[in-house]
Amino acid sequence: MYRFINNCRNNDKLTGNLSVNEIQTASTSWIRDSQLRKYPDVIESLNNKSEKNALVKQLRLYMDKMNIIRCGGRINNAPIDESAKFPVLIPNKDRFCKLIVMDAHAKNFHSGLESTVTFIRQSYWIPSIRQCVKSILRNCVTCRKITGKPYHTPDPPPLPSDRLNDSPPFTVTGVDFTGALHVRTKSNSTSKAYICLFTCANTRDVHLEIVEDLTEQTFILAFRRFTSRKSLPKIMMSDNCTTHTAAAKEIEMLTKSTSIQEQLNIYGTQWKFIPKRAPWYGGWWERLIGLTKNCIKKVLGRALVTFRVLETIVIEIEAILNDRPLTHVSTDLTDDEPLTPSHLLYGRRVKTLPYSGTINFSSEENVQNLTHYTANRQSSVQKRIIHDFWNRWRREYLTSLREQHRNTGNNTQIIKVGDIVQIHDDTPRTVWNIAIIVKLVYGRDGLCRSAILCTKNGTTSRPISKLYPLELLSTDSPCDSSDNTITSTRKAKTDAKEKIKSWIQPFRKT
Repeated sequence: MYRFINNCRNNDKLTGNLSVNEIQTASTSWIRDSQLRKYPDVIESLNNKSEKNALVKQLRLYMDKMNIIRCGGRINNAPIDESAKFPVLIPNKDRFCKLIVMDAHAKNFHSGLESTVTFIRQSYWIPSIRQCVKSILRNCVTCRKITGKPYHTPDPPPLPSDRLNDSPPFTVTGVDFTGALHVRTKSNSTSKAYICLFTCANTRDVHLEIVEDLTEQTFILAFRRFTSRKSLPKIMMSDNCTTHTAAAKEIEMLTKSTSIQEQLNIYGTQWKFIPKRAPWYGGWWERLIGLTKNCIKKVLGRALVTFRVLETIVIEIEAILNDRPLTHVSTDLTDDEPLTPSHLLYGRRVKTLPYSGTINFSSEENVQNLTHYTANRQSSVQKRIIHDFWNRWRREYLTSLREQHRNTGNNTQIIKVGDIVQIHDDTPRTVWNIAIIVKLVYGRDGLCRSAILCTKNGTTSRPISKLYPLELLSTDSPCDSSDNTITSTRKAKTDAKEKIKSWIQPFRKT
């Protein structure tokens, strides 16, 4: 409104501040224009005085001296302002109504629904005011910046084939690091150590390596020890997350190191990353990291041990984790013992003696009587035992994975390319970064669960549950998988940065 008045004054070559008379004149003109466009039948009924309109009867409408429609009532004798006794009738589906609501909302410091409605009713009467104000305040960018909700996450997808395939152990391996552990040196000082965890996607087997630091060479040596003892993985998966821990930058540099990538390419191993800030994508190794930490806390407590003692304890924890049951533990003595990762890897539990049905080579007599036939028989028995355990893995373990159901029943998505969003972070919400969505990542079920973003610092990826939209329009339609990319990446990034700057600038001023 003020911009319109200023334009008129500039056209008339008038200068100076707006006077009260000028503001009231402009407001009166806008009110008359809005009522004339939306309520012509009411105006005709009031002018004729013989024909009564339903809205006129309901609100006791009348025309004042300035030809503005006002509402009557039963509070004529109340000690309040005349504008509150006889408010001006404003149509709820008009542009001027939206301006009034946003102005009242801003004057009340972006307060809630009831406070805004109470302030508006001191001067105006809007039919269905709560529904109207609620729909307008839902699109308030300032409020959404502080109290907005993230995008709705669709139903969980089916488990990936890496978790369900009957493939050799450690074909698909997850990698993660624990936090720093303090150990005692020979000079009675303290130093740091880390645990590098390798876990198999299908057998859930664990391999733990103690490393002195997070350098590239140390990790390559740990990887070589792992592949020599277990197997060479085809795919390695790890977090792509930057945390606020002390070792975060070192881990990030380690996972993105070109020398490590070249070394893994020589071995024929492909390294994949999950979306940033989405640890549930790697829940099958995060769970084992938690079990490892709990075991160390329960065993060591606050004790400060040497590096060799810690290494021994970690290896023992590895054996215990590999002997943990994957299937139901029955109380019936006649039932088979529960299946463990060690059964799938070695054919028996690590912390128990070998089976009585196999040949025992511990005695000197059996070692002397070892022949080609007995060795082959022992090998065939071992293969048959492991094959039986894999059959149990298909029958018992795989069928137990389907018991988790978290369906929400609503998979309608409004996220689309070009949306302006806030990125969730472990900082106060007022300093969250603003970004624009440049690409949507879809699963095999056609639903979007993560997105590629363009920020002022470059591109990144986030799950949609960590994205808070700032623009929520009523015309938003479900996302279309055929339009999930922007044709020109360079132009998209340039436009995104300019759009982000235009959004950030008003918030910096406030």
